[in-house]
Amino acid sequence: MSGRKKDEKTVSIPEVKEIMEYVKDRLEKIDNEEGMSHFQEITYNYVNKFAKYDAKTAKKIIKFLMEKYDIEEIYAINIANIDPNTVMELRMVLEKSFTGKTLTDDQLEVIIEEIEELKSS
Repeated sequence: MSGRKKDEKTVSIPEVKEIMEYVKDRLEKIDNEEGMSHFQEITYNYVNKFAKYDAKTAKKIIKFLMEKYDIEEIYAINIANIDPNTVMELRMVLEKSFTGKTLTDDQLEVIIEEIEELKSS
């Protein structure tokens, strides 16, 4: 690997988990004894511990929040990472979001309910 950036994109923890699983599989195929570097192993363990659901669900939630509520991408990703279950938790994630500041508690409650539906579908 050259170590150069090809491009840059913000992704959620479940998406990183999916990427790291791919990297781990590829590295094991290339050299089964070498495996992942120490940093990759730490990252892999972290995402396995903190990913709340799979990458497909996270992408679905992020897209939903951005399209339906115009929530900025970084805040939608944070919501997918944290998986808030109460209005107070969701409000804390959105406290610096321009769009999030305009949402009422009732709207936030609806968002939480809709996220729960997305997670179960």
